[in-house]
Amino acid sequence: MTGPRSTHCTTQSVLTVLLLVACCLASGCRSSQKQHHTGLQAWRSGDLQNSAKRLQKASGPLNTEKELLLLDQSIIALASGEPQVAESHLRSVRDRIDYLKQKNAVEQTASLLSDSRAIAWSGREFEHHMLVNVAMLSSLVNDGQDAWAWSLQAMQTSKDRRDALVAAATKSSGKTATSDSTTAVTPASFENSPPPKITAETLDQPLALAAYLTAIVHSEKPTETAETERALQDVRLWNPQFSTASAGKLTPLGIQCRKTHGTLHVIVLAGVAPEWVSESCEPTSAALLIADQILSAQSKHSLPPTLFSVKIAHPQSTDPARADLTPGAAIVGTGIGTERRQLGFSTIVDLREVAQASYLAGRDKAIADAVVRRVVKKGTVVAAKAMSNQSLDWKADLAMSVVGVAWEALEKADTRSWSTLPAAVRIAAEELPSGEYNLDLWTRPLSERYPVHAQPVKVRIEDGRNTCVLLTMPSDRITGAILLGGADRNIIPAP
Repeated sequence: MTGPRSTHCTTQSVLTVLLLVACCLASGCRSSQKQHHTGLQAWRSGDLQNSAKRLQKASGPLNTEKELLLLDQSIIALASGEPQVAESHLRSVRDRIDYLKQKNAVEQTASLLSDSRAIAWSGREFEHHMLVNVAMLSSLVNDGQDAWAWSLQAMQTSKDRRDALVAAATKSSGKTATSDSTTAVTPASFENSPPPKITAETLDQPLALAAYLTAIVHSEKPTETAETERALQDVRLWNPQFSTASAGKLTPLGIQCRKTHGTLHVIVLAGVAPEWVSESCEPTSAALLIADQILSAQSKHSLPPTLFSVKIAHPQSTDPARADLTPGAAIVGTGIGTERRQLGFSTIVDLREVAQASYLAGRDKAIADAVVRRVVKKGTVVAAKAMSNQSLDWKADLAMSVVGVAWEALEKADTRSWSTLPAAVRIAAEELPSGEYNLDLWTRPLSERYPVHAQPVKVRIEDGRNTCVLLTMPSDRITGAILLGGADRNIIPAP
């Protein structure tokens, strides 16, 4: 009698330990997560001080998501008039991001026992691009010392993406670099075959902002004209709809301007990016195929004939009515006489569209990973029952089934994201004669006719230089500092 009882106890103990481990992994540090969540709510309402205070409290015990917290703090630091702090946070995360993207056996095992949140957060691809963009912005409105280095990283990323699109277009057209070169002799020709036509995707929009900022960095140096032109071509490639002048053109930058003229750039981080929330969805055919390939490579489990819905994350706008918040700007000065010139904004990155595109691109893989975890958990419970089949009565069998159901129920979608990103980045640019100007900035929802919460700013335009005005506007009024960089450096404190 001792043998079966020993097996029965051992099996139940193993399942109990697995359930306890899963509970620990799923729970995390609730107090830090609560502080983090409260800080993000304060940020969305425009309460910068409370948001910064809450995130600072969360940064103490919260170690597993330190990089994510630093990203959230970087935007708040920028809105608080501390671009050097923001850039420091972003540099720290950039240095860690490649390491975090590597697979770790312990994390992968923990993920199978709980859910994907057990894996260290390394960000989505568009968040990596926005990291470089925000870092370059922070440098431009600070001392500009590292803007050139950030621009090189952005140019390399843009080149890699362009090369990938060219390779995909070449492959789909059936052409190869060595086509017919070994089977036929063709006459020599000085005409190069035209490169394949490539089309950017919605996910590539952050690269348009990176290219625009890169053009700002290089456009003030006569020796970097080629780099400036390449960056402007990339802007047109990654977001053809973006324009800062009439007829869909871009305003001249730096030394591209007429003599004794410079460029004013008003860059607004408007609104709040969509919040990633949990959704239940049925496994798709593509997801099941991916899951079957993963299971075949990593374990002896196989897909069951039926599967219930699984949980994954999807983006959802927290306040759709405020998502279309439109900034306004008008300028007057001696260079343009008594005329009060209105500046027109154009959206260079819509992170609502980008987040949705990222979700659709990774949806099948996210479902597949959830299916794999579900199969492994079910397989573990079934194997445990089989090991002690002779000793199990109906009560013990029911208890083990309940443990298995509870184990699966603990799984949650990975809703972690860089939550302080804006809903959109909007830019207005104007070529102006050198001199001093008064710039009025305001916020105006599309449903309102008249502007509200206007903020006056004094700017200076220099010959062949770029003057950047950065405004972070998460709510329906200007609550953060206004930062000036380039030809005119200044920080106007929050009202």
